[in-house]
Amino acid sequence: MVYNQRKYDYIYGKSINQNPSPLKTKILLLIFALSVCFVFSQKQSANWYFGEYAGLNFNTPNPTPLTDGQLITKEGCATISDPNGNLLFYTDGVTIWDRRHQIMPNGQGLLGHSSSTESALIVPKPGSTSKYYLFTIDKPSYYLTEAEPIDGVNYSEIDLSLNGSFGDVVPGTKNSHLVTYDTNVAVQNEYKSSEKITAVSHSDGSSVWVITQFMDKFYAFLIDGNGVNETPIISTVSQMVRPVFNSDGANITAIGYLKASPDGKKIAIAHSSTNIGGGGPRSPRRESGRVLLYDFDNSTGVVANDKIIMDNTYPYGVEFSPNSKVLYITNNVFDDDNIFNHSHIYQYNLESSDIVGTRETISNSQNVAGALQLAINGKIYRAGFRSSSVGLNLSVINNPNEIGNAADYSENSVSLGGKAVQLGLPPFVQSLFLYTFDYEDICLGDQTRFFITSEEPYDSVLWDFGDGQTSTLDEPLHTYAQAGAYTVSLTMYLNGVEQGPFLKQVIISQPPDVLQTTFDLVQCDSADNNPNDGIAPFNLQLANAPLSLFTQDAIQVYYYNSMADAINDTDNSNSIDEIYTNQSNGEIVYAKVFKANTDCFSMATVRLNTTQGVDISTHNLGACDPDEDNLADFDLESEGIRIASVLNLPTNVDISFYEDENDAAIGINPLPNIYTSTNNTVYIRAESDNACYGTGILNLEVKSFPQLEDQVINVCLSDFPITINSGLPTSQISNYNYDWSTNEVLNEILISEAGVYTVSVIDPLLNCEDTVTITVNQNEIPVIQDLLIDDRDLTVVLNNSTKDFVYAVDDEFGVYQDGNSFLNLTYGKHTLYIMDALNCERISKDFYILGFPKYFTPNNDSANDTWNVAGLDPAIFDSQLLTVEIFNRYGKLLKTFNPNLSSGWNGTFNGNLLSDDDYWYCLKLPSGEEYRGHFSLIR
Repeated sequence: MVYNQRKYDYIYGKSINQNPSPLKTKILLLIFALSVCFVFSQKQSANWYFGEYAGLNFNTPNPTPLTDGQLITKEGCATISDPNGNLLFYTDGVTIWDRRHQIMPNGQGLLGHSSSTESALIVPKPGSTSKYYLFTIDKPSYYLTEAEPIDGVNYSEIDLSLNGSFGDVVPGTKNSHLVTYDTNVAVQNEYKSSEKITAVSHSDGSSVWVITQFMDKFYAFLIDGNGVNETPIISTVSQMVRPVFNSDGANITAIGYLKASPDGKKIAIAHSSTNIGGGGPRSPRRESGRVLLYDFDNSTGVVANDKIIMDNTYPYGVEFSPNSKVLYITNNVFDDDNIFNHSHIYQYNLESSDIVGTRETISNSQNVAGALQLAINGKIYRAGFRSSSVGLNLSVINNPNEIGNAADYSENSVSLGGKAVQLGLPPFVQSLFLYTFDYEDICLGDQTRFFITSEEPYDSVLWDFGDGQTSTLDEPLHTYAQAGAYTVSLTMYLNGVEQGPFLKQVIISQPPDVLQTTFDLVQCDSADNNPNDGIAPFNLQLANAPLSLFTQDAIQVYYYNSMADAINDTDNSNSIDEIYTNQSNGEIVYAKVFKANTDCFSMATVRLNTTQGVDISTHNLGACDPDEDNLADFDLESEGIRIASVLNLPTNVDISFYEDENDAAIGINPLPNIYTSTNNTVYIRAESDNACYGTGILNLEVKSFPQLEDQVINVCLSDFPITINSGLPTSQISNYNYDWSTNEVLNEILISEAGVYTVSVIDPLLNCEDTVTITVNQNEIPVIQDLLIDDRDLTVVLNNSTKDFVYAVDDEFGVYQDGNSFLNLTYGKHTLYIMDALNCERISKDFYILGFPKYFTPNNDSANDTWNVAGLDPAIFDSQLLTVEIFNRYGKLLKTFNPNLSSGWNGTFNGNLLSDDDYWYCLKLPSGEEYRGHFSLIR
């Protein structure tokens, strides 16, 4: 902050307490805006990570390469820093890395995708210095594919007070789904979103709008101090962009960037393609995209008034100038074979009444069209690379507020230190780049300084500091009485015309409370090669919690050899290593304890003392290997308790375990409570009140455990009771204990009914176990639901048809078949036999195959002249009680006869020949059974 103040004073040539004339202010502000106004901008976008391990640091006058990033992404990515420009975390939309470039403990499995144009966007939670919302968008491809469902738009909350102030996903918030589609429409329900998302401040200066698009709708979600409002403001626009699917099922209309203007008044969107058909040699399917411009109301979240800026092209990146008056677009050009040829950057003047007509080509390049992203230095950077090579540089628009060549585009001029750029760059809340006013010195008790960064001329101003106090100074100093979040407004006047108010949320933070006395950090003198010299390596992080009085707030601590070193190191770049070897026993080091993500710190002192550690000795721990893979789960938490009890250690002594002896010496990288390992040696560290107490060794031994398999036993009802057991070999039965689901404790039990039984086989020495499930199935008796007879074919329908049964007809002891159908049976009586697969039970049922001709031809040619029923054996049926009734289609009874005593019906009624038609029959058997159907009379 001292550096910023001096640079500001140098440019202005005055003291900050002076109040220059309005005219002078106008001139100086214009000079200031063109040169160094970015110095005071909030630095949440100061670090970028993108591409293949690529990154840029914008804390320096010219951006410098960052080569420590861990992500690899073709497109989507996001990065966030604190207001002072210190990295907090970054992501590709799937994995989150913290500021140490380590994966957050719960930071994997997010529902973004590295091939989604804007797979991730990070939004600070209004009113908080430690909480952030991470929005993710999946890649919308593979239509109706169950193996790869599309997850759409989701968000997770990140809290930097978790995980030792390195951050973690808040439990229960990971991948919270946002509905950005019509759940009643199949295609929308499948695809859920496009690949587009942007964010901009609400007109209240503190809340934030997160905006995404799908089909003919924009969805604006409000984020305020209460969190994410999951009910969006939905705007329907006239230009519908329906999903268009390529051969892979990918929605090609989803590709391309969405950006809001820094002033929150405009939205631009690129759809790289809108169809896959070609209309001729110069209408290749790729060049069917468009860019649209909309008005955005950042007080209501409404998107309206769409205007086509480009059509029948292949746009990708879009970005607004810092003053929101100029729009830039990257666009690919393809040859007749849809092969990339070259690209353009187009510029549009948004203040013109004919925006489309103002197009200027500021670049004609062999780089593919990548993302455009505004930076805090007021420049716009372009991703992309030569189609035939790896891109190791970014391009830059140096003066994006200017029109035409004055914009000063520089191709491939920003080095990435040997790392590779792809297509994407990290997006941010666009209002970060709005030049209105800024501030510094925001710790409670500071005189907070406010200053104007707008390019607009003015002759008077009115500040409202959000606590009831106001000022008309150009550059006021204000002291807040309490910590908290304040909405500050700036209203500017020129010739009596009001501009604004411009609003920003300012968070005044209280420096953390720290221990007022010197904290003694104790390390075992045996932690180095000379155990009696009072010198040892210390893990200074072990002092962080007690120094900050074990606060739950996120803190950052830097250590120094002197108070002067701590105070003078304004950017905290010269602190001593957290793993520090003391120079003498009792050395004092100085802790600079920050409230995380602020400039607010308090000082504390730490005394580094060494002591002779207690010998925790050597211990042995065995564990079972049930999978026979030479791995076992070791319960280190229980072993620590056992060791403390055996050695009668004080109750304030905690025991932890480490793979590396040096890690154990300084207390870093402890092993989890349940540790999976082969035969191994780990190291014991005993601590008393965060200080080293003693060291030891633990030998881990993997011991075999019998391989037990689940059992399925099929039995007949008559077999019960039966005996079941764990399946252990007889020679091993006595080595284990048993715990049955029936509460019995022997290896073998007697059961009297079918069911599912479990037994836990327990090793009493190693305290490990395995559980066997024994499923006892009793045979099921078949139950006939129906016998379906079609002419001479039989189909058997059972109530329990899902079970395994076998079937036979007429021969009870003959060959049974699996199928339930029999074809071409003879006329007459038959017996059906059904048996379960275990041959436990057999049932039978008589049935008849009767012949009912489908037609007859009563034309006196001695062939089919009468209609009668076949298969009615007189030896089986009482002929006196057999009856057949013949009806016409209207139900009129035409003929009644006994089929065994008559030749049948000859097709007449009352001596008259009946016409060709369908007629119905009803056969009544002595048992009361009836057979009904119809047949045709054909002459």
